[in-house]
Amino acid sequence: MSFVDELFVRGVSFGFMAGRGYYRSAAGQREIENICNLGVSYVALIATVAQESYQSTRMFEDFHYTPADTELVAAIETFHRHGIKVMLKPMIECLDSVWRGNICFPTKQMMIPGIEVDYWGKWFANYTECMAHYAQLAEENGVELFCIGCELMGCEPQENHWPGVIRKVREIYHGPVTYNADQYHPGKHFVRKWFSELDLLGVSFYTGTTRPDPTVTELAEDLLPSVDALEAVVRETGVPLFFAECGSRSVVGGTLQPWMYYNEGDYDGESQANYLAGVVRAFSSCPWWKGLMWWKWDEQQKRPHYTQPHGDTGFTIHGKPAAQVMKRWCAGEIPCIGDKQLSE
Repeated sequence: MSFVDELFVRGVSFGFMAGRGYYRSAAGQREIENICNLGVSYVALIATVAQESYQSTRMFEDFHYTPADTELVAAIETFHRHGIKVMLKPMIECLDSVWRGNICFPTKQMMIPGIEVDYWGKWFANYTECMAHYAQLAEENGVELFCIGCELMGCEPQENHWPGVIRKVREIYHGPVTYNADQYHPGKHFVRKWFSELDLLGVSFYTGTTRPDPTVTELAEDLLPSVDALEAVVRETGVPLFFAECGSRSVVGGTLQPWMYYNEGDYDGESQANYLAGVVRAFSSCPWWKGLMWWKWDEQQKRPHYTQPHGDTGFTIHGKPAAQVMKRWCAGEIPCIGDKQLSE
């Protein structure tokens, strides 16, 4: 039996761009306590790793953005004491504010005789060392799942380099290894050959509906084409799949484009709750689906337009109806009866 056969994720992503010292701060400790009270089985614990620009070949621990290893260890120990499993998720962020998905380099070429630079080789050599460092931390602290990257669209086509990253991580870490592939879009083929070397494929899932205010049943129905498409991905890769990111904002019309972070609008907690319930209903009967990590638990970025008169319109769920959906799902309830609101 594979060690992912019994793996199932009901979790949240925690600490994206939180900065050094956050996990040990009063605010961070309060959020850890709130997560533990939610009843989730997993948490994605994020370690932000810096890269000067999207064209840099080296990444490093930044004293402003990167949590200290001791912080990560303390957070892991706290979650474990509460019976919550951890996915350690190092994430590259570019200090020039360019999205990590744009990291890309020219192929090795020689325009000037005698000068030849292997940008991809340099980047992957450093990236492998970075992943090895966090793999060691994961191994030493009993982390249950390790994620070797997130939405590195420009890097994913480098088929010859990724297997080396995976091999190095597996020399150190003996748990299941995953990768968070970029946002799934209906009709978009995003599979890489090296995905088959993973134990579990993660996908960012923010597929919406054309209906402005769908019920749970309608949302689940609208997601059925995605169920079929992702089942085909599982057949192609030969590994099970989970949603390493999945979310929707608590904003009016939020289910139309759940990934949309910059649109304005009034608060609508039920829309967000319906999205979570609809996703769970659509995929729960699929044996190859291994759950989801809700994006996200805490908001660390500057999003002033999320503050609206009737409530926060961001992705977070604490204190919103979606938190009750998550709590009931984690308790073993599957939203599959009528259109009953799980947030009731």
